[in-house]
This record gives sequence, C-alpha cells and structure tokens, in this order.
Amino acid sequence: MNVGQDTARLLAADLSAAIQIMALAFVFSLLAQRVPCVGDYLDEETLNRMRQREVYLQEQMTKLLLEIEEMERAQGRMGLQALLFALLPYWKTVSVLCLFIFLFWFVWKIHKKFRGVEDDSDVESSSKDGELMLSLLRYLIDICQYIVADTFYPVPAHTTGVGSVYEGWCPLVNEPVFCMVVSLLAPRGHTFHPDLGTPGELPARNSRVRVELECTCGREQEMRMRCFLHASAEELRNQQSNLLHSLCTDSYLDVEKTTQWFQKLIGNAWKCTHLSAVCSMNVTQSKRSCRLQVTDVYKKIFLVEMLFGVQQDDTDIFLSSQETEVGTTPSTTWPQSCAVAEAKFFLLVAARAEERNFYIRYMQVCAYILVGLNFSDYELKTVLMHLLTAIPLESWHGSYFLERIDDLLRYLRCCVEEKHLGHFFIGNEDVPAEIILPQDFRESEPLNLFQHLEDAERHEQALQELEELQDRLMSLLIYGK
Repeated sequence: MNVGQDTARLLAADLSAAIQIMALAFVFSLLAQRVPCVGDYLDEETLNRMRQREVYLQEQMTKLLLEIEEMERAQGRMGLQALLFALLPYWKTVSVLCLFIFLFWFVWKIHKKFRGVEDDSDVESSSKDGELMLSLLRYLIDICQYIVADTFYPVPAHTTGVGSVYEGWCPLVNEPVFCMVVSLLAPRGHTFHPDLGTPGELPARNSRVRVELECTCGREQEMRMRCFLHASAEELRNQQSNLLHSLCTDSYLDVEKTTQWFQKLIGNAWKCTHLSAVCSMNVTQSKRSCRLQVTDVYKKIFLVEMLFGVQQDDTDIFLSSQETEVGTTPSTTWPQSCAVAEAKFFLLVAARAEERNFYIRYMQVCAYILVGLNFSDYELKTVLMHLLTAIPLESWHGSYFLERIDDLLRYLRCCVEEKHLGHFFIGNEDVPAEIILPQDFRESEPLNLFQHLEDAERHEQALQELEELQDRLMSLLIYGK
C-alpha cells in the first residue's frame, strides 16, 4: 500500500513542478512585453502588436491555470486509485473484516434486547422475586404441616418451583406466574398407590392415586391413633374420619376436593404469620390448583399457582393435579408430569456451565418469535434440551449465540420434515443420570411429540410456519422487533 501511494505522490509532484516553471516563464514573458526600456521609442504598429501579444498571453495564462486545477484534481484521483490498487491484494481480508463487523452488529442488536444491562437486571429481578415467592410458600407449607400434624389429611411436603419463571425464560409479553408443585404425602395410617391407567401410555394421562388404609396395630401409641382396619366402630367413634371419607371418590384421591381443602389450609396458615399485618394474600377459586395473589408492602402483585403432586416411587416424575391438554379432566385423574424433572435438568445444566443462566436468552428469543404460531413453548424447550446434551456447554456462551439459534431452528426443521420430535425424558438415552426416571420411561420407545404432523394439512402448515419463524428471527436480529 505504501509503494502505490509514494508512486502517485512523486508523479503529482513532478507535474506540479513543471506547471509552475511554465507559469513563471509566461509571467516573465508578459513582463518583458509590457515594460519598455528607457529611451526606447515605440511606434503605433509595434504598440498594437504588443497589445495583441498581451491578450494572447492572458488567454494562455488563464488556460494554464485551468490546467493546473485539473491536474490537482487528477492528482487526488491518482492517489485514491493508487490506494485502492495497493489494497487490492488484501480484498479477502477486508471482506472478512466487513463481514465480522456486520455479524458483530447483529449480535449487539440481539444482546441489546435480550442480554443488555436492563435485561440482565430484569432477569435478576425476576429470579429474586421467584426465590422470594418460593421461600414464602415453603414457610407457609411448614405452618401447614404443623396444622395437619394430628389429622388424617394429606401432608404437604417439599415445594419445587417449575415452569418458565423458575427456568428463567418467562415470555416477555406475559405477566409472570410463579408456578410450584407441592408434594403431598399420605397421612398416618394411609398409603398412596399410583394407578397409571391406560397400559403403555407415557406419560400416563389417565393415572389416578388410589388410597388404601394400612394396619397400625401395635403402633397405636406411637402413631397416636386407633387402627382404621381393625378397631371397632365404637373405638373409632372419637377419632377423626380417615382420608377415604374426606377427600376421596371411590377410593381415589379427588383433585377438586383436595384443592378446596388446601385453599382453606393455606388461608389459615397465612393468618398465623406476622406478614398478614403488612402484606395481603387472596385465594382465587380454581378446581385443580391453588391460585394466589400476593401483594407486598410496596403494592407489587405476585401471581402464584400451586399444583399438587404425588411422587411416583422415588423418581422425579409426579402424578400431578394439572389439567390435561384435551377436554375437561375428571376429578380423580392425576396425569403424569415431568415438570419437576425439567426443573432439575436446567439446574444441572446451570451448575455445570461457566455461565449460569446462559440458556435463558435462547428460550426468551424462541418464546418471543413463537407468539401466534402453532409451535408450543414446550416443543421448543424440548429441542433446546436435546441440543444442550448434544453440544458441549462451553459452545453456548455469548459469542456462539447466532450459531446456536441457527442450530435450534435447523433441528426443529429436521423434526418437522421427518414428522418426529422425541420426548426428552421418554426413551432418551442421553438424559443425565442424576435425573431419576421410572424404569418404563427409560425402556420405552421414544415418544413422538410431532405425531399430529402425519396429517398432510397440518404438516404443510408447520412447514410454512417454519419460514415465518425464520423471518421473525431475522427481523428481530436486524430491527430488534
């Protein structure tokens, strides 16, 4: 590059010097014609010739000045051409540099929306709010355990935060709902037996919780009760009714009866706290969950939904009070839920990664661009979980953001084209060993979440929506919306 510039500079200097010499020659010539020697006599004809010569020289001088200006402009063009000529061998490097700057701008745009200082503070604030609500509900559960200690009602045990808020990617357009699963244990003298319903169906949608009485003979003093199975009616007259008579229908634990009982229980527990003097809690009527509206001292409102779950053996799978996807769920139906296992998976990923909540921005972007389309958040979350186990965690931090987002959409496209998206916890050998699953989950054939795409019309619609997803992502990256 320096050689080309020096060459152009030398040529321009030589031309400029030549022009200056020519200009001086014309000037001296003009002066020689204009100034007569002392004592010389000039006749009329000579004077006319001198005047004509003067006009001619002025014209030539004007022409020369114009040529000088043109040469100066040419000098500038030659310098630029020399510079471009010098840069020619490096065009590949320049192109890569420009591409890098363009991609960096892309990343900056998306980080500004989903990972900037304000967004980080929002995520941190949401995380703190979630922990606050979880601590509050666990405190209330401790009080509930004390209240039911001498009864024959289910015992609320540990509480687990589940769903988008506790996984960190709550959709930006929605009011956050702090969802929790409250594990219920059988009261003394009772046992819970999961009935998985339809054979071979995973996860079981028609599962139920059968309640049975157990013999407590010989432990009556220890358990502070008479045996429901072998004590006489006279002996049981002064004892509270068993669970079969209070919250069950046909020997199965009834979700709606359990919900009504728990709503009263949590309200009584709230009255026992000192918080009731500065905060308020309202219980919203619901058939299959306990929904709360908590208002703190600063008048900030928190929406909480408490689901009930009966643990299946010692696994991370629960029979849950959540509503099934199709129609109205019978009151004795407790469908299998993987919500606790999903929450545990993301905790494991966060613990192993250098950047604790790196996956949040991926799910936030996916939730943002999915609005109005038929793809569900759960389907995109399943894609993300599959890729988190397939791609090393160190390849997920900020500098790889665009590559990983592209991987998510490519994986989804492959699944749509093949009409198959495998359930993450059923028939998947890559589930971390720390997550405890029932044996039939591990031995089963992979469950296809895209079974509905066998319908040609729905498959065509899914392919079209994939294009829409790609367009929305590009719009988000370029325009931030």
